[in-house]
Amino acid sequence: MIIYYKKKRLKYQLISGLAILVFGISILILDTSTGIYSIWILFGLLQIGTWFYQRKYQYLYIDEESLTKNALSPSSIKFSELKAIWKYKNSFTLETNTTKIKIDKDLMEDESLYKLTDFINQIELKSQQA
Repeated sequence: MIIYYKKKRLKYQLISGLAILVFGISILILDTSTGIYSIWILFGLLQIGTWFYQRKYQYLYIDEESLTKNALSPSSIKFSELKAIWKYKNSFTLETNTTKIKIDKDLMEDESLYKLTDFINQIELKSQQA
C-alpha cells in the first residue's frame, strides 16, 4: 500500500521551486557582480529536487512486514517489533525498542489517510488479541 502526499502540497512545492529558480536567474541576468544569485539558484534547484523525490517515492510504503517512511534517509519499522502506537490529533507515532516514526496526517491525501487509519486500527487490534 502506498500513502500519497497531498497533490496540492506537491504542486505548491514545485511552483515555489520554479519561482525561486527564476528569481535567481533574473538576478544573474541583471547583476552578475554579486554572487547572491547562486544561492537563489541552488535553493530553487533543491526545492525542485525535493519535489521530484517526493513525487516519485511518495510518503509511506506499507507491505505485509513493514512500514517505510521515505525521506532523505528512509526509516523503516517492522510490524513484528512494534511496541506502541500513539494516536494524536495531527499525527501517529509508531515505536519499537530502537526506532520511532512520526507520521504527519497533514501531509497525506484524504483517501490515503483513511486507508492508513484503518490499517493502524487493524494492527492495534491484532496486538491486543495477541
